[in-house]
Amino acid sequence: MLVVLAAGIGIGWGFQTTVFPTGTVSTTTSQSQGPYALTLVITTGNTYNSTAGAQPAYYVLTPKGLASSASISLPVNTLIKLTIICYDDGNATLLDPQYANVQGTVNGTITYVNNANVNSTATPQSNGIVLNGGQTVTSVPTAELAHTFTIPSLHINIPVPLSSTVVAYIKIAQAGTYGWFCESTCGSGPAGTWGAMDTPGWMTGDIEAS
Repeated sequence: MLVVLAAGIGIGWGFQTTVFPTGTVSTTTSQSQGPYALTLVITTGNTYNSTAGAQPAYYVLTPKGLASSASISLPVNTLIKLTIICYDDGNATLLDPQYANVQGTVNGTITYVNNANVNSTATPQSNGIVLNGGQTVTSVPTAELAHTFTIPSLHINIPVPLSSTVVAYIKIAQAGTYGWFCESTCGSGPAGTWGAMDTPGWMTGDIEAS
């Protein structure tokens, strides 16, 4: 598990200067074995504009680097392994406490490892890598949440703890376009619901299932 985290961290920060394409993103073109893999990366410090300043954003990790999350293409009737690597170590308030609960995943659970930012100053121990790993849960304490990945029309909600790597398995039964959202107040404005929160490719977008 430690090796996976280290690789994820290198990949996530290594592509910060990548030009992110717009439009529909297909995470893989062919997978002959195992579930279909979708990896999302949450970064911070992304400049939104001169007023909002730095905002968090979801990106799709592809073989060519990080790509926009505004429109994500996924297969129907296929087991999907969703991995979310969150580099945000700040807690945000949920729009509703229900979003701390896992919903719509296989077995109604997620598995996560904390401390994705192994060199962060937020790490309690500064002389080593400390992981609280392999927790399989049906909910996450609100004080530990940074974001969610929520698809309301599919009744899917994945809470994302701060500085964590989350793994969940989902299936989409019917083709269509489904909006996804972060349901924590992680944007700008007085209530934290502007900026990144209502802009496709930042903390919201579409799932194109076919």
